[in-house]
Amino acid sequence: MLISAFGFLSIVSHAQQSWEIDRNKDGIIVYTKEEEGSAFKAFKAVMTIHASTDEIVEVLKNADDYTKWYGYTNTSALLRREGDTQYNYVETIFPWPYSNRDMVYRMSVKASAQGVVKILLKGIPDYVPEKQGIVRMKKAEGYILLQLIDGKTEVTYVFHSEPGDNIPPWLANNSIGELPFQTLSGLRKLLKE
Repeated sequence: MLISAFGFLSIVSHAQQSWEIDRNKDGIIVYTKEEEGSAFKAFKAVMTIHASTDEIVEVLKNADDYTKWYGYTNTSALLRREGDTQYNYVETIFPWPYSNRDMVYRMSVKASAQGVVKILLKGIPDYVPEKQGIVRMKKAEGYILLQLIDGKTEVTYVFHSEPGDNIPPWLANNSIGELPFQTLSGLRKLLKE
């Protein structure tokens, strides 16, 4: 989302020291931290990949294919594109006995003159009507930052969401690192193919 699948300044402004390593595996480091005003933690995942920022942005813009690589994505679709901004529908798989969650994400691509690309992600919960049997998430926002470093691209994925309904925070927080790990693993695999 972009999710599983990307207000973003509040995530960036917290001190770096507040992030704690959740996992460090296969060249992907996932951090989590307490999010002010929320019972649910935020995550940050970082990896370096042999791919250009343009190649990565093209994958991210292809919302119809998120199910092929984005962690725990059941369905996804590009709803609308306006210049460098698009609206993506994503349904995220949740474990039984909980219902899947969904959200429409506004994804805006911002490139700097220095070659840094920031993809802003903001959930728009009232963009489309709710679907029966799927819980609409209450809040979701974050970003993906792409920076060229020594001929490779460093990918940083920062995100926080409020899943809504009856998900116990301890359960969500205990497994929050798995989604960004699976997502960056899937992105890397797709770009290598």
